[in-house]
Amino acid sequence: MNVETTTSQRIDPRDLLSEWANSSDEWVRYIVRHVLTGAGPLSSDETADAYALFRQEKAFDSRELPKEEPLATLESEDEAIEPLTLTSVANVVGVNALVEGGVIEPHAGLTILFGENGTGKTGYSRIFKALAKSRTADVILGDIEATTPKQQSAEISYTLGSTSKTYTWTGGQGIAPFTRMSIFDSPSVSFHVDDDLEYVYVPAALALFNHVIAGIKSVQSAIDQAASELRSGQTGLLSRFTRTATVYPLIETLGASTDLEQLKSFVDTGEDVDTRVAQLRRTVAALEADTISAEIKIQQRVERVLTQASNAATTLADFNTGAYNRERETLHGLQEDYRAFRDSLFEAADLPADPDDTWSAFVTAGKAYEAHLVELGVHDIDRCLYCRQPLDDAARTLINKYSEYLEDKITADITASKVRLAAFAEPITSLEISDAATFAAEYDDTDDKPDYHVELDSTLSAVATLTEQLQTGASIDSALTESATTDAAALNVVLTSTTSALKELRKQAATRTETLVAKRKELVELEAAAELGKSWPLIEAQVRDAKEADRLTLLAKPMPGLLRAVTGLAKTASDQMINESFDALFTEECTALRAPALDIEFVGRQGLAKRRKVLTGKHKPSAVLSEGEQKVLAMADFLAEARLAGITAPVIFDDPVSSLDHRRINEVAQRVTLLAETTQVIVFTHDIFFASTLLALMETTKRCAYFQITDEEGKGKITRATGPRWDSLGSIKKNINETIQAATSQDGDARAALVRTGYDWIRAWCEVFTETELLQGVTQRYQPNVRMTNLPKIKADALPDAIDTVNRIFEEACRYIDGHSQPLPTLGVSPTLGGLETHWAELTAARTAYINADS
Repeated sequence: MNVETTTSQRIDPRDLLSEWANSSDEWVRYIVRHVLTGAGPLSSDETADAYALFRQEKAFDSRELPKEEPLATLESEDEAIEPLTLTSVANVVGVNALVEGGVIEPHAGLTILFGENGTGKTGYSRIFKALAKSRTADVILGDIEATTPKQQSAEISYTLGSTSKTYTWTGGQGIAPFTRMSIFDSPSVSFHVDDDLEYVYVPAALALFNHVIAGIKSVQSAIDQAASELRSGQTGLLSRFTRTATVYPLIETLGASTDLEQLKSFVDTGEDVDTRVAQLRRTVAALEADTISAEIKIQQRVERVLTQASNAATTLADFNTGAYNRERETLHGLQEDYRAFRDSLFEAADLPADPDDTWSAFVTAGKAYEAHLVELGVHDIDRCLYCRQPLDDAARTLINKYSEYLEDKITADITASKVRLAAFAEPITSLEISDAATFAAEYDDTDDKPDYHVELDSTLSAVATLTEQLQTGASIDSALTESATTDAAALNVVLTSTTSALKELRKQAATRTETLVAKRKELVELEAAAELGKSWPLIEAQVRDAKEADRLTLLAKPMPGLLRAVTGLAKTASDQMINESFDALFTEECTALRAPALDIEFVGRQGLAKRRKVLTGKHKPSAVLSEGEQKVLAMADFLAEARLAGITAPVIFDDPVSSLDHRRINEVAQRVTLLAETTQVIVFTHDIFFASTLLALMETTKRCAYFQITDEEGKGKITRATGPRWDSLGSIKKNINETIQAATSQDGDARAALVRTGYDWIRAWCEVFTETELLQGVTQRYQPNVRMTNLPKIKADALPDAIDTVNRIFEEACRYIDGHSQPLPTLGVSPTLGGLETHWAELTAARTAYINADS
């Protein structure tokens, strides 16, 4: 399939770029000039110079670089690529479960790697995909069953032009120059059918657009970075000003829009400004010392102490010693009367011990239990509450005395007296004097005691003594409270004085606070005014940077338009250089492979050439086409893309005919063999019809190598062969002769078994002779088609004699082999060695006669 593609006169991409650059800024022209002259991307120094020229051209910096003159038309150069040819793949280690030691020596034309599913073909194809970094490259695993994984490696021998080289692959992907290899497999079908694909090959002239875009983007990036740095400069200005200063918001929002004249009006540049700041700081420090607050805290404590002491002294003065003592005497009298009554009441009661408080508790508990039983309705007055025995008269008399004892009025009087005594004691026992006591204790061992310490100590001592006596029930000496009234008066006078002084201190503190606030604000403003003067150069620089950043941002806005312009130029060039050529090539491949017709749309973004396939109604091909149609469509796309570059590296097909019918298999085989006439082609397949068709098509040129991949001695066992294994007359003849020779040296059952084996081979020889020579291979096993061109080669006149001999001996052989069942009469008829030798001689003679007969 030699294609001559003619096109109209096309504009050179270099001219397109030159014309566009001449109408652009100097810095753009600089980028284009260096891309065109260097035929590649800008270096880091050139990128820096492009940005420097941009700044000088836009008056950010003084002009130092020379003027960038308009570009002249450049002479185009042909692209020359040295052809890549694989010569061997060996020493494969650590790839899937492939056995080590296999060697593949690809032919410069067609190489067929045939093996059934699961024999290890995929491991080798994955190596090629990794080297090429194909669109469907897989992650390559080692032997998952191995206890210790091995490092992946393989020795790849190849020629680049006329130079032989070797590369040791260690698992990497995308290794030059192997990235030039084209690989087609089933997973790539969806890419080639439905996806918007970029071209694997881009002519160097077209790649110039990408380099120009990269150069513009580098300047754009430098502009963005410079603007960002200008806006985020860490001057630390804001930290020099107090947040409450009037100028703080102006410093906080310092930028391109800042009114420097307004800001400058806040500056204090007086020669004595530092002196004034120092004086004001001393004034504020004095006010911040806050001695009044400390004095207020002291006086507040004294006020609490005096309040507690005054209350205590007043309570002591109000305590009625005589009334308390009289009530105490009354209580003692009642308690004596109570004991006398109890003793006389139970004098003759035969109690085990004198009645006391414990005994009283016993009686009270019994009365409570009796009340409980009465409430339940189960009390029996004739039985004892405790032992439940019947009561006699003496017991009833005693129980009645218990009741009389409990109902005595003296008990009620005692209780009432105790309540009155508690009322006398409560004002004293409830006094809160903890602060006063702590305060007095602090001065116990000091000579610098407060003026009121005598009254305070007297009051606290009296309260402590009186409280102790009240708790023990002792008689109170009236002398204990005699000084309480005097102490209370004295303490109250001091308390009133302290409260008044505390009020005055608080008033003074309020005035100091207001003064401090005013002086602090005055200090903040003066410090800010002074700092403005000192920081003015930094402020002007920050505003200048902000304005420059805004200018840079404004000048960066046209950048997307520049990029779109280059993209448009790239699309125009790619339409001429790639898309039009690809369209023609794709149409040819579709015709050759009988792929369905569809439309190709060419889309381009950011200078990238892409293609998209659609059917009528904008349907994706995968939504309409069958699996087989998709496969040949994808192969047409793949081959067109490979041819577009002018194929200079191996083309690899991995199971290209799965899901194809026999007719399409033949068409694909013809296309592959045609490609192999000028290109190194490697085919992985498990389809025996496809493999045999390829071999038949390459029979004339012999530009073919065949490798059998098996798992007989481990996955990926590679054996060089001539084709898929099938029987040949030569191999069968050898087996027959060896069997006859072996039978000659044996006797009995051993000879009989060998003779039967010989007839088995005789039968196979008859079938292969009929297939390959009598019928000249018109129809053959493993061939998908009838070879009608071989019909004239059949020797019709010699057929009857040959058929008679072959058919007769074939039927005889069938009687002796184990593969055919026999009727009972013939089971006992055994073949003889002589008969085998005679029949073999007849067949050999019949073949010789047929071959020598005139056609």
